[in-house]
Amino acid sequence: MNFKRIVLSVICIIPFNTFAQSITQTQALQKMLETEKAFAQSSIDQGTKKAFLTFLGKDAVVFDKNMPANGIEKWEKLELKEVITWQPYVAEIAHDGDLGFTTGDWQIHPKNAKEKAIGFGSFITVWKIQSDSTWKVAADIGVSHKELINDKSFLLKNYPIYKPSELKNNATFAERFVFMNDHFYWKNAKNSPNPFEPHLAQNVRIYRNDQKPIVGKEAANTFLKKTFDKNLVYTGFKTITSNAGDLVCVYGTISGNKTGTYLRIWRQEAKGVWKIALEVVSI
Repeated sequence: MNFKRIVLSVICIIPFNTFAQSITQTQALQKMLETEKAFAQSSIDQGTKKAFLTFLGKDAVVFDKNMPANGIEKWEKLELKEVITWQPYVAEIAHDGDLGFTTGDWQIHPKNAKEKAIGFGSFITVWKIQSDSTWKVAADIGVSHKELINDKSFLLKNYPIYKPSELKNNATFAERFVFMNDHFYWKNAKNSPNPFEPHLAQNVRIYRNDQKPIVGKEAANTFLKKTFDKNLVYTGFKTITSNAGDLVCVYGTISGNKTGTYLRIWRQEAKGVWKIALEVVSI
């Protein structure tokens, strides 16, 4: 095979949107991933509690007893003898490189990372860049599984293709719109003949307890249609929004015949067109 054909073959398998990313965005995602990996290594080397207290932002939210809680305050009170280890498999970052998320597997070990794991699950961590250009956890949530999932997506990097226009207060408009959209998304699901499919991104990821991550629009739509509980009420508490207004995280509580928490990440894929990139429901 001649050299020219080899080069052309390599070029052809590179995703098209790779060429659309700015160096700043690519570098920001790489820095976020490096911070995620440093966070995971810190849990092994210094203990999970110290790792969380080091990498959580001052306003970071975690989920405790079916309620969002301040992460620093929770972890300061928590006495944890076990060690949690984790591996990121998927990462995505906003266009301006200021907000992103990682997701992957976690395991819990009795005393140290070398011991056999006694629990498994998936984690979703939302990262936000700070004024000193460091990355801190803005939100952290997870679900549990009976066994290690060992997600084969490693390492999938996602970049939003749509670049929001340079509008003043773009983030504020996005925050309000998505918060309202998130509310009507679940509410309309009770009566709409096609409640989920129009709102799901092509590469959407759905997380539930004791359920392998559901990946892709078709699989997610089928799963949600089968499992959606019309008796549940989703109450959004707060949003975390990128500066450009292209990535918005909404989190809140679930009430009704069951209780729990949820987190959805919405991505703006065209002007005014928002899709769910990720959803986690923990009941």
